[in-house]
Amino acid sequence: MSYFSHQEYSKLKLQPLINELSISILSTQPSDIQSFTLNWLISHQKSLLSIPEQEELKYLKIELEKLKLGNEDEPEGISNSSSSEDDDYIEDHLIQFPSNKFRTSVSAEAYGQWNKRSDFKPRHIPKTNEQRQRIIEVINKCFMFSSLEKIEKEILISAFEEKKFAPGNKVISQGDDGNELYVVDQGELSCSKVFPHETEERYLKKYTSGEAFGELALLYNVPRAASITSVTESLCWVLDRDCFNNIVKDAARKKRENYESFLASVPLLKDIDNYEKTQMADALQTVNYTPGEYVIREGEWGDIFYLVEDGEAVATKTMKPGLPAIEVHHYGPGGYFGELSLLKGAPRAANVISKTPLKCAIMDRRAFKRLLGPLEDILKRNASEYEGYKF
Repeated sequence: MSYFSHQEYSKLKLQPLINELSISILSTQPSDIQSFTLNWLISHQKSLLSIPEQEELKYLKIELEKLKLGNEDEPEGISNSSSSEDDDYIEDHLIQFPSNKFRTSVSAEAYGQWNKRSDFKPRHIPKTNEQRQRIIEVINKCFMFSSLEKIEKEILISAFEEKKFAPGNKVISQGDDGNELYVVDQGELSCSKVFPHETEERYLKKYTSGEAFGELALLYNVPRAASITSVTESLCWVLDRDCFNNIVKDAARKKRENYESFLASVPLLKDIDNYEKTQMADALQTVNYTPGEYVIREGEWGDIFYLVEDGEAVATKTMKPGLPAIEVHHYGPGGYFGELSLLKGAPRAANVISKTPLKCAIMDRRAFKRLLGPLEDILKRNASEYEGYKF
C-alpha cells in the first residue's frame, strides 16, 4: 500500500470523489443529504464492490437511521434489512464490522500523477480446446462476467490458471492477503469464518460450479474475509489481480456508464432520479435477437421487463381465435414491453417479434423490485405515456 502526503492523497483519492458527489447532490437537491450520500456511495461503487462491501454500506445506512432516532443499540443483524431475500443471509455475515463502525484500511487502487498505471499486459497460459470450453461454460454461469464483451472474455480465458485441490485443502485463509480471484469449475468448496469473540470457524455456505470468490481482496486490498476449504476433489480457474482490475472491473464500470446514458433517453424513465437510474443500470443485462425471432410469445408466462436499446420490433396479437395475429404496436430505441406480466402476474398479452437485429436491456421482476421498488410506482409517474403504449 502506497502512502502519500495529505495534499497528494486529497488530490488523488478524496477530491475526485467529493466533486462527483457534490455534482450529484446539487443536481438532485435531496432533502436528506446524509441518507442520499450513503445511497449514492452504494450505487456509485456497485460495479466495484463485492456483496460484503455492499452490505457494509447497508449497515452504515442502518446506523445513520438509528442515530437520527437517538438509539445507539447494536442491530440484531444486518440481514434484517433484507429478510425477504433468503440467499442474502450468508453475504450479510462475510464481513464483520468493527466497533467504531468504519473500517480504517480499505483502499481501492488509485492511479494518477503519483501512482501511474503501467501498460497492462495480460498473462497468457496455453490451454487445450477442452479447457477453453470448460472456462467458457463456467464464466457464462457467473454473473460477475456478464458485462464482458467477447474479446474481453478471450483475454480472461487466456489468463486463467487451472488449480486443483484435494479434499480438505485450504484454498484461502481468513486474514491472509490475497491477489487472486477463484471461479469454481468442478467440485464443492466450503466457506467458513471465525467471528469476533469466537474461537471456532462457523460454516457459512458452499461454492459449486459457476460461483466465484476472493474478489474483495482484489478490489480493496483488504485481508481475506473468510476461509475457503475444498470439500471434494475440486478444480478452480484462478485470475490474477491485474487482469481482474483491468478487464472485469473496467468492463463493469463501462457497462454502467453505457446503460446510464441509454436510460436517460428512455421516455418511460424521464421522471426517475439519477440514483434510481444508476441502480437500474447495475441490474440490466443485454440480449440480442435476429430478425424474425420471437422475443416473447402471447399466452406464455414471463418475468422479464424489456427496454429496446437498438433496432426495431413489432407486437402482434390474436384478436379472434383461429385468425392470424395482427400487428398492434411498433417498438424502437427507448421503447419497452413485458411490463403487463410483471404488473399483473398474468401470461403475456401479445407476441413481440424482432423486425431488425434487436438489442434489448432486460431486468427480471426480482431485481426490479429489489432495486427500484414496485414497478407500479414508476408507471404511475408516467401514467399518460403508459396509457398510450397499452395494447
